[in-house]
Amino acid sequence: MEELTLIPKQQAETLLPRPSRDTTPRDRRYYVWTVGCQMNVSDSDRLESALQGVGYAPADKADDASFIVLNSCSVRESAEARIIGKLGELQRVKRNNPDTKIVLWGCMVGPNNQSIFKEKLPVVDHFVSPSAVDEVLSLAPNPVYQLEEPALPMANWEHPPVSVHVPIQYGCNMSCAFCVIPLRRGREQSRPLAEVVEEVRRIVARGAKEITLLGQIVDSWGHDLPGRPDLADLLRGVHDMPGLVRLRFLTSHPAWMTDKLIATMNELPRCQPEINLPVQSGHDAMLKRMRRGYTVQRYRDLIERIRGTMPDISLTTDIIVGHPGETQACFEGTRELMQEIRFDKVHIAAFSARPGTRAADMEQDAELAISEETKHARRIELERIQEHIVTESSAQWLDKTVEVLVEGESRGRWRGRSPWNKLVFFDDRDDWTGRLALVHVTSTSPWSLQGHVIGEGTTH
Repeated sequence: MEELTLIPKQQAETLLPRPSRDTTPRDRRYYVWTVGCQMNVSDSDRLESALQGVGYAPADKADDASFIVLNSCSVRESAEARIIGKLGELQRVKRNNPDTKIVLWGCMVGPNNQSIFKEKLPVVDHFVSPSAVDEVLSLAPNPVYQLEEPALPMANWEHPPVSVHVPIQYGCNMSCAFCVIPLRRGREQSRPLAEVVEEVRRIVARGAKEITLLGQIVDSWGHDLPGRPDLADLLRGVHDMPGLVRLRFLTSHPAWMTDKLIATMNELPRCQPEINLPVQSGHDAMLKRMRRGYTVQRYRDLIERIRGTMPDISLTTDIIVGHPGETQACFEGTRELMQEIRFDKVHIAAFSARPGTRAADMEQDAELAISEETKHARRIELERIQEHIVTESSAQWLDKTVEVLVEGESRGRWRGRSPWNKLVFFDDRDDWTGRLALVHVTSTSPWSLQGHVIGEGTTH
């Protein structure tokens, strides 16, 4: 399984727009706190929309809410630690307002560990498994209305977001040694094509301009549905939706990326030239130990086919350093692969043992375990290499024009993304939210571009 990109808490919260404040009393207010990946953010979006649909209003802080939901992540120990810390803060809220209902939701709550958490976390009233929006909604006391249709992100928001993630599958069937997600989210389940298409239609009708189709291994979508449609079929199904400007998907797996999908991406103009394709390691011995199901050469061949069809493609990846059994030779293989392929973005994580996984058992073997100092040093080394690579690649945009889908303002400047998902900032007096801006790039940095607007882009 692929872990979706983790989003820092502060960034995750900015992705959840709030309606205007009103005079709703505390017993009609909720507070949702999200840690983790895009799937968690999407789940929280849906929950917030559903809560507003039954008469609740958002609170800016937990003290002002009678219904508190923490959407958790368990991919890394640090993510769980943040949730535990937040629950510690909520003890005060519970003491001051005993009627407050607290729900722990998400990947920390697996099918077989709820009883453990009930003993360790008495401040929590309810434990709910990942993505079960309806179950969380049913715990909100005394809804004013009935929800007339399935919850959609932004359905009840005054200012809908420009870009929305739409989950197309839940769970994962892979057995990567390091990953806890299959234990927490269960077996893979694809949503029917017609259901996804209808949801995208409704979201775009409400004002969204960009849709990202979301799955733990997104390009395995459809294999469990009647007729076995695939992701290429789904892309065609949503591509021509009136009002849709851009279409993306993540996260992919090298074993499921097909030539048909690559050709379809290249053919459909609204599909953006970006693929997230986690490699995790650049050495065959480590890939085998991780149970990834491919070799380094197979990964190279796939990259060659992708770039042969779409030469301007933006490639991003995930890498784990310090996985049990990672020798210096294994690490050097990863370093060399990074320098060879020159990814546009790399999410580098130091290995964190998750209880119940094969890798956690491996780490108990002193001959396989990697010290924290070595993990840290390897992560820093790869981050420095990647910063050098993206500094050079970003510099190629200097004095060129990029088309930017503007998401909103950030610190007084307009913020948006290029087709290659590069962050772009510019100044202008007009309101560019949700519009395509042609931006002439005047300066570059490793992580973003800056420039001035010279006109408006056109939709396909």
